[in-house]
Order: sequence, then structure tokens, then C-alpha cells
Amino acid sequence: TMQELTHDWFGKAAGFGIRWSLKGVAGDRLEFTFECDSAPKCDEEAKGFVLGLWDHHDVSEFFLIAKDGTYQEFNLSPTGAWWSARFRGYRDQEREMSETEMPGISTSASRSPTSWQATLSVPAQVISWDRYQITAILDGRFYTTGETKGKPDFHLF
Repeated sequence: TMQELTHDWFGKAAGFGIRWSLKGVAGDRLEFTFECDSAPKCDEEAKGFVLGLWDHHDVSEFFLIAKDGTYQEFNLSPTGAWWSARFRGYRDQEREMSETEMPGISTSASRSPTSWQATLSVPAQVISWDRYQITAILDGRFYTTGETKGKPDFHLF
């Protein structure tokens, strides 16, 4: 079942459909799917692991958060390009997690002039976590399933 993000960080209606799901599949994988009914903004050539993905692309993101405050961030673009890093705590990056550190990661994506859909699948044991947060940066606007106070900061849980 897809969930919806209907308003941006500042409470303004999105004006287009934004849907997501995060679920376990096949018993040993975690799958994040994101759908957006807005024209994709991205480098059409971007594939695989991309540093600074959020600087040049619309991105959907999810954070897997452990009880001890450590977390892993995943970013996914309309092309299926992705980025991930582990953090020891608030914005304290431990290391980036490319294909080398996370074998078995896979993505798929489809785009049209007016919408896009992307899926990222990772081994379920990628990090021990007990909660998550879904976020997105779409056409310069910020969206989250988390708290929205102050200026946008997706690393506040």
C-alpha cells in the first residue's frame, strides 16, 4: 500500500501526487518505492552510486534509524541513481555506502514528461533499525513524514 506526502515542509499543498512505500520483500530484502506526478528534474545520464545526488536531481530519501541514534540515509533519483551513507549521530557521517559496501543493492526507474517512479531494493540486514523517516526534495521543495519545525533538516528525527 502506498502512503502519500501531501504538503511540503512549510505546510503548502504539494499540488501533485507524491506516494511512497517501504516494505520487506522475499523475506530478506527491504524495498523503497517512490512515485511523483511531477516532471522529473534530473541528469538523464546518471546511473548507479552518485556523490552529491541531491545537488542536481529531484530525490526521494529514506532514513533507517537505530535505537542508539545511528542511522543510514538513502537517496534515490528519477533515473534510479542512488547515494547512501551511515551516520554515527546527527550529521556525523561515518562513511558513504557504495555498491562495494552494500552488495546486492538494486534500483529501477521509469520517467515520462509529467511523472516518475523509482524503486531501491537493499538486503534487509543493511543496518539494524527500529524506525524510519521518508523525505524528498522535489523542484527545490522539501517534504517529510517527520516533524517540520524551523528550517528544513531531514537529519532531525
